[in-house]
Amino acid sequence: MRKILSLIAVGMICHVMTFAQTRSLPGQVRDSKGDPIPFANITIKGSSTGISADANGDFKLDVKPDDVLIVSSTSFTSKEFKVGNASSLIITLENTGSLQEVVVTALGINRQPKELGYSIAKVKSTELTQAKVVNLQNGLTGKVSGLNVSTTNNGVFADTRITLRGIRSLTGNNQPMLVLNGVPLALGYLSSINPNDVADVTILKSSSATAVYGPDGVNGAIVVTTKKGNKSKPAVTVSHTTQLENIAYLPKFQKQFGSGYSQNAYGNGIFDPIEQQSWGDAFDGSTRQMGQTGPDGQRLMLPYSYVKNGRKNFFNTGVTHQTDISYSAGDFYISAQNVSVNGVMPGDKNDRRAVSLRADKEYGIFKAGFDLRYTQGQYDITNNNQLVYYGVTSAPGQYDLSKFSDWRNDYFSSPDGYYTPYLDNNGKTPYFAKDNYRETGRSDDIMGNVQLDMKATSWLNFTYRVGLTFTNADAVTRRGAFTYSPFTATLRSAPNQNITGATSTSSTVNRRINSEIFATVSKSFGKVKLNALLGQSYRETSFRYLRNGSTNLGNATLLSIQMRKGEPFVDVDNSTTRLERYFTRLSFDYDNWAFLEATGSYDIDSRLVKPGKDFKKNDIAFFYPGVSASVLLSEIVPALKSSNLFSYMKLRGAVSKTGNVNLPAYAFENVFQRSTFFPYGDVLGFETGNLTVADSYKPEFVLNKEVGVEFSLLRNRINFEATYYHQDNTDQVIDVQMSNTTGYTVARRNAASFINKGLEFDLRLTPLIQINDVTIDLKANYTHQSNKVTSLVDGVDELGIGNSNYVIVGQSAYKFKLTDYVRDDLGRVIVDRNTGMPTQNPSLVTFGNTTPNDLLGLSLNVNWKGLSFSAVADYRGGNQVLADQLGSFLDDNGISERSALNGRRPFVFPNSVYDDGTGKYVVNTDVYTTNFGRLFWNSDLNTAVESNYLASGAFWKLRELAINYEIPVKIFGSKISRAIKGANIGISGRNLFTWVPKSNVWTDPEFQGGNGNAPYTGNATGRSTAYNMPPTRIFGANLTIRF
Repeated sequence: MRKILSLIAVGMICHVMTFAQTRSLPGQVRDSKGDPIPFANITIKGSSTGISADANGDFKLDVKPDDVLIVSSTSFTSKEFKVGNASSLIITLENTGSLQEVVVTALGINRQPKELGYSIAKVKSTELTQAKVVNLQNGLTGKVSGLNVSTTNNGVFADTRITLRGIRSLTGNNQPMLVLNGVPLALGYLSSINPNDVADVTILKSSSATAVYGPDGVNGAIVVTTKKGNKSKPAVTVSHTTQLENIAYLPKFQKQFGSGYSQNAYGNGIFDPIEQQSWGDAFDGSTRQMGQTGPDGQRLMLPYSYVKNGRKNFFNTGVTHQTDISYSAGDFYISAQNVSVNGVMPGDKNDRRAVSLRADKEYGIFKAGFDLRYTQGQYDITNNNQLVYYGVTSAPGQYDLSKFSDWRNDYFSSPDGYYTPYLDNNGKTPYFAKDNYRETGRSDDIMGNVQLDMKATSWLNFTYRVGLTFTNADAVTRRGAFTYSPFTATLRSAPNQNITGATSTSSTVNRRINSEIFATVSKSFGKVKLNALLGQSYRETSFRYLRNGSTNLGNATLLSIQMRKGEPFVDVDNSTTRLERYFTRLSFDYDNWAFLEATGSYDIDSRLVKPGKDFKKNDIAFFYPGVSASVLLSEIVPALKSSNLFSYMKLRGAVSKTGNVNLPAYAFENVFQRSTFFPYGDVLGFETGNLTVADSYKPEFVLNKEVGVEFSLLRNRINFEATYYHQDNTDQVIDVQMSNTTGYTVARRNAASFINKGLEFDLRLTPLIQINDVTIDLKANYTHQSNKVTSLVDGVDELGIGNSNYVIVGQSAYKFKLTDYVRDDLGRVIVDRNTGMPTQNPSLVTFGNTTPNDLLGLSLNVNWKGLSFSAVADYRGGNQVLADQLGSFLDDNGISERSALNGRRPFVFPNSVYDDGTGKYVVNTDVYTTNFGRLFWNSDLNTAVESNYLASGAFWKLRELAINYEIPVKIFGSKISRAIKGANIGISGRNLFTWVPKSNVWTDPEFQGGNGNAPYTGNATGRSTAYNMPPTRIFGANLTIRF
């Protein structure tokens, strides 16, 4: 019995000793730069026990002191580490490339690029903010193939239009969705995100990458991941940037002639001191009176000579101050930002204040996190750019407009004494116009989400996420009253359009709630790894708008609706939409070299419900499937696996079907609205809309196909990626004209179809050159995109969508259709053989594309010790731009460069031919126009021909240029360096240079005209108007200190 008890005791002691030797060991796998290696493999040598690190390179494994760990990851050299008595491990692998860097995909899930069968791109925070952009989207320009970020206007907002891989809808939304920390948001919130809070941005280029988002992801997605807490040591970062903004260029003006309208018997211009137009005689430098004599006999005497920058001097040097502070510790990150923008338009300003808070915490199998952001914007701007820009650009060349700024105190700067009375209905003076037509506003944006995770087992995880966005925006517009003085009425061509006061107040509330719950499974079966996801989401979006005001406050100085004369106006709009979605994803990984994935999304959209009609769920619900695959040839082809040339090679492909519901809320309801001239007394009058709708609608379906190849050479120094995509877009929602006899003028139908295809190439040379401490990296991306309209609706071959943009069967969308001259088959203008004058074509003529076909981006980074230099340039081409509104105005006023051609004498019409009387067209070299000077350039034969203002839309831009220096901390001394962990100083510039073809003499080809101050971000692009302000260039300096 004793022997038995002794054996049991010895066994128990051995078991306890063995158990005591086994412990849970935490660790992290890093590369040679100290960055985590996601999903590295850690196994115990001589056993089958192993684990994969998470997305942050962290792992935890049960080990014994004598165990040896084998750590490996694709594109890294495997290493062995003895456990010993270490309480934790930091394992460093030699980095042979960055191909397996983790990326954030749909639903905020981290994955490795090798698994994906579709094209994505990742932009790091350092690349986004190297030029100290105020708005996040500007930091993406030129850095991703397939991504087109266009600045549609200048000003304190710098609005943009964003598309990925062209268009999927002829008449609907073509901008991608925004995902912030896993939560889908409206794209407009991109401007509310502090760029310095961003860790990285992943671009999901197609619906194959966003299939689980259903219709929201049909145009691709911009996935923004913000910074988290610092798990090493608490860190405080403080930075400040100051930027100066100047007008880069204005339209090209003539510099030979000044004020005047009439011509003498010889066709020469006659000077007129009060004329706004510039058809006068040539500048001679003599001193002349400008304008008319004032009430006290005062006279405005100026040299009659061209003033360089006289118009440009109207604009200010804009100043932007941007201050940031952040604190990071453990699982906690908080930041605050203040941005103050004073624009180039005198008096315009925009302030943005933002606070963000993010925290994550693990409790055993549970993990909880939340993200809360608040952004407040306050602005004060002129709300009629057109009046201001007309007043500036139409000024005769002998004036320096900056001398007329004090319109309240200086007689010749006031509307009463301004040099010309002919701006009476165009703002009176540009300084008066920009001060008298104002809009102030405030917006409050709240973005928040809470995420809960439960790791039920080693292979099963549950996630619940709820997000809320809320925006409240209030705006007040004001127009001050103005009455001319009695003396003004005695002047020649006296202005007489007094201004009554006006005001309006508007309030807009947007609210969006999004909830998601999904389960993920990750399980290995030998060489096969299975990943599955199943979930449900619900989204509710509500919109409320109220505007009221009066356009007639008389001469009231108190601009309040209470001072109105007559009825006020009221606009009201309210809507709510809901979207429910069930989604799934199933993927297989075979031996870490073959990957197959299938996705599905079942969407139920409230916008497809027709009120008063019985419907089945299938009428408003649609299923969207997708499949993708990738194969790592470099892991299975022996010649590639052992090659010293090839480091990595992957083939991939994807097919998916999605749909976009291109309908507003309540699209089936024909709403009655108040009729013109009503209410009349106490009588109300209403009228129905002119649109008739179908009995039901389907989404606009998009069938996306793409194939691609990725490979790396010379230990990943040369990385190349190529993608071809093809999208079939069917059941497009379009509005077609109807006969008035039907009671309607427009019918909305699911009818049109088109294809959209393209090629994308990405090249990364990292490093291109490395000599000692000098490294030079070069990145290039190129995109060629095109489309073709295959059908519209029976009997309809073309459709106008505004801004002279047309959709034409058999051609690309969109095309310009413009007024033009009569031309021969070679495109030469046919002129009269006796008068040399052209003839306007009675029909509209089709011209080129309104959107670019070719996009090229180049990024250069040079590093030497603590000094870095970066530059980004991009090119766009293959399209045309139209500046008919601004161009015809400049011609009409004799301001434009072309209005002074040939000294305003008769000329041979450019590129012209005439009929020699036999029916043969001969090149015109000697028949001069009978009309010239004002009689031609100011006539409809010139200004009403839109093709005169059509130019190539191609351009090159130096988007970014930055030089930064990391200051050695030791120069601060030992005491200060204990507190200061790092300091960086730099200078930067944006849009420093723009190169455009000679045909474009008007403005930036990116700019798109809108209404009032609004940019045009819809589909009818390519037309620049006088609503657009001139392009600018930005210079700045910045300082960052880390504690």
